[in-house]
Amino acid sequence: MQNCSKCHGNYGEGGDYPNLLIPESTIGTDSLLYKSNYQTPQFIDWFNNSWFAQGDHPARLEPFNGYIAPPLDGIWVTAPYLHNGSVPTLEALLDSRLRPVYWSRDFNYPQYDYDQVGWKYVKEEGPRGTAVYNTELPGYGNYGHLFGDKLNDHDRKAVIEYLKTL
Repeated sequence: MQNCSKCHGNYGEGGDYPNLLIPESTIGTDSLLYKSNYQTPQFIDWFNNSWFAQGDHPARLEPFNGYIAPPLDGIWVTAPYLHNGSVPTLEALLDSRLRPVYWSRDFNYPQYDYDQVGWKYVKEEGPRGTAVYNTELPGYGNYGHLFGDKLNDHDRKAVIEYLKTL
């Protein structure tokens, strides 16, 4: 609550979600998605003149150098993590030392890891076509969102257990 709620909101009775845009300079994650999609004038014009911008609750796209911090309710079942799916587990999201550079998972027989909270995956030695997630490719980086690195192991496990309840 002391750290994550500033961006991701409060949960439970009286909870609220701030719906904040977090600058890239703060979150430090791979910026290719917002740079390629959300800052192209043609895309912005198309979106703001499309059906998304119509009706009782119209949306409007405004260019911004960053990402919206998502709500955390149900996060335990939304692996992989970060906006580009580059981090396979919550444990690795909250401890950047554990993030694999190359990893794969079984799409035919997917298995969930309830301890690390995310997909059971195989740490690979290097890139191997499209079967291996390669975080060295532009747009696929697993860097940034280092906020959990400040936690000790006990507190990090407690946060993960809390996130399982949302």
